[in-house]
Formats: sequence, structure tokens, C-alpha cells
Amino acid sequence: MRKEIDSSQLSVFVFMAVMALKIFLAPGLLIKYSGRDGWISMLVFVAIELVVLLMILFIIKLNPDKDLYEVLKYGVGNIGAKIVLLITSLFFGIKLIIMLGELKLFFNTSILKSIDFVVCLIVLLFMLVVFSAKGLRPVGRMAQIFFPFVLIALVVLFALTFGNLDINGLNPVVFDKDEILGTLSKFPIWFGDVAVLLVFTGKVKQKKRLVLGSMISAFISSAAVMYFAIVLFATYGDYPVIIDYGHTISNMVVYSSGSYLFGRFDIPIFCLWMISIFVQVIITFYAIASFMGKIIGKGSDAVWAIVVAVALFLLCQFVFKTKSSLFELGTGLPRWLCLAVEVFLPAILLVISIVEKLKEKKENDISQKSNTD
Repeated sequence: MRKEIDSSQLSVFVFMAVMALKIFLAPGLLIKYSGRDGWISMLVFVAIELVVLLMILFIIKLNPDKDLYEVLKYGVGNIGAKIVLLITSLFFGIKLIIMLGELKLFFNTSILKSIDFVVCLIVLLFMLVVFSAKGLRPVGRMAQIFFPFVLIALVVLFALTFGNLDINGLNPVVFDKDEILGTLSKFPIWFGDVAVLLVFTGKVKQKKRLVLGSMISAFISSAAVMYFAIVLFATYGDYPVIIDYGHTISNMVVYSSGSYLFGRFDIPIFCLWMISIFVQVIITFYAIASFMGKIIGKGSDAVWAIVVAVALFLLCQFVFKTKSSLFELGTGLPRWLCLAVEVFLPAILLVISIVEKLKEKKENDISQKSNTD
């Protein structure tokens, strides 16, 4: 099997996947639903995702020469593997629609008010088709090149917000179990970001400390997520009506002294940081296109990429084109797919991988014993 990325690129993908949407929109949703104490629910979400990520990394580690489809076939058979990939593709498609919709809301609100987003969407989908047809190797290189700029953007955002952070804004903390459980059940789809990394199974040039390196990257990214969430909750927790859906990230620094004295120079910084979202969109799009090829058994990745792009364009332009439709999609019945794909699927795949490794070890031991005798 062709190895398309290395361990360092996987760490970059992990960093961006953990961070991307959680800073972009999730904190604002939790503020509006749970108020000041919504950061507790966010902390629980992040902790769960780190556990899921650890499972996914071990799945990748245990299957250096088998892709996701092959691992599934070993565990549930060919038909079962295709059904699982179809359900996973459906979930990734919902995630992609939400990501594209949120990008539209942000740019229409903050930057491209005079430009019809349909033009940008067509260009973006064309780029997604090209990247998908080329495979993961170019995406890995691009992510590595732009990774330092994402880090710079995070440092600048930290500098803009740290001086005005008043942690007292989180007080008093009320640990309401019903409220936390309600939030966890309502917004999981905005946190189901790491399952897409399963697409790297069998495609990573593995080195020592693959799991450790990626988990360190994930912890750093999670810390950044929680810091910016706390900034938002401490500032707006008692005034959730001020937060605009699709405009959460700008609210983080709207009261920074730099924003008032020198204009909204933080907007270009946001655009640099949003490279992480673009990378996440590419990986998700690639996963859907490649899974469809496995399910149908015919057609190249390029052909399926075009099919997926056309379907996304129609859905984004004519079905899920408003704030309310995106919110209903994310909080409706499809959100339960997040539990199936983001939690149950990695757990099942890990069990399958461990069982297969134990079986291989047993067979090797028997073979060696026979040769010795």
C-alpha cells in the first residue's frame, strides 16, 4: 500500500483537526444555549475527543499496511464494511455542509459582504476536486508549509486577548448536571472532528513515537481551544445575545485595544488561522470521495470527487443555505450519527485491530515452533 504522509504530517493534521471548528463556532453556540457555564460542557467534549483520538492513533499504528476498508472487511465482512463506510460518508457529508455553511456565514459577515459567496464556493469545490484527485501527499505538504502561519496566528490572537482576559467573568461556576448533559446531547456534531483521521489508516510512514507525537500535538491544540473558549465565556457569558451565529471568532478580540486603535487588523490573522479549517475540509472531502469509490467499486477518486462536489454545491446553495437550516441540520437527528462514527466506530475498529494482531502473533508463534521442531 502506498504511504502518502509521514508521522510529522499526521501530527499537523491532528493539530488542525482538534482545533478547527471548536474555536470557529462551537463556543458561541454553547454560550447561547448554556450561558456562562457552557465552558464546562466544552471541556467534557474536548476530553472525550482526546480519548477517541488516542484510539484512532492506535488503529493507525496497528494497521500500517491496511486501509480502513480492509480493516472493516476483516471485522464485519465486505457488505458490512460498505454499510459502515456509507454511514461514515453520510456523517462526513453533514460535517462538510456545516463547515462550508459556517465559512459562508463568516465571510459574508466579516469580509466578503459585496461578493456573492457562490463564486467562492465554486472555486473552493474545484480546488477540493483537484486535491482529492491528487491524493493525500500534496495535502500533507501544504499543511506542513502553512502550519507555522497557523501557529503565528494563534500567538497573535493570544496576544490580542490575554491582556483583557478577566477570569472572574466565569464566576460563579454552577455545575448543573442536567444542563451539561443537555448540551452534550445537543451539539456533538460540532465536536466530531477527529474521526476523519481514520482515512489515514494504512497511509502513514510510521516511525517511533507516532502516537506520542500526535497526542502531544493534540494536547497543545486542545489547550488553545479551551483558552479561546474561556476568553469568550468570560467576556460574553452573561450577555449571550451579543454573540452572532457565524461570527464567534471575531467576538474574541472585538474589545482588544489593538482592534480599536488600529482597526480590525485581526481579520487577516483570522484568515491565516482558517487555513486549518481549509485543511480539515480537504481531508473530509477526500474521505467521502474515496469511500464512495470503495462502496460502489467503480470509478476513480477524481470521478467521485466531481460527483461529491456537485452534490455539495446543490445542497449548500438550495437546501442548507440559511443560518436556521444549518442549525437544524446540526442539532437534529443527524447529530446522533456523531456518536456512531466518532465514538463507536473507533472503539470497534480498535478491538478488530487488536484481535487481528493477537491472531497474527499466535500464528507466528505456532509457525516458529513448527520450524524449530
